[in-house]
Amino acid sequence: MRKNQLFKINPDSNIIEKILDSFGLSDLEDTRYFTYKNLSDSKTVERLEEMKDELSTYYLPRKGKVYLGELTNKKCLTILRQFIRSYNYKCLGIEKSIKGKKQMTYRLTPIDTEQLSPTQEDKRTYVIEFN
Repeated sequence: MRKNQLFKINPDSNIIEKILDSFGLSDLEDTRYFTYKNLSDSKTVERLEEMKDELSTYYLPRKGKVYLGELTNKKCLTILRQFIRSYNYKCLGIEKSIKGKKQMTYRLTPIDTEQLSPTQEDKRTYVIEFN
């Protein structure tokens, strides 16, 4: 676990579990995709709203005021991303078409997971063939 400049104390596994539960996720290894609709169904904003006091004990005072102000789905995702980063995980957002409507879908993945997008130092070439 690494030190994060947002927090006065590093998040422990109990708070991570509570945050993940408010998103309808079982643990950091849960690879299910979720959308804003899933957050509404899970009542994520309301559940994190109830946890504000507990969450504020982790944040530095000025950061807590910024991120724990009026909670929205977007702020809740930011909180999730900040807390899981301490455990070397990230929340990836991918735009997908669901029933003909474009939506952002999110899922948890380890930070060190290689993605299929070349970086500037990455000189590999990719060939995609359609048969």
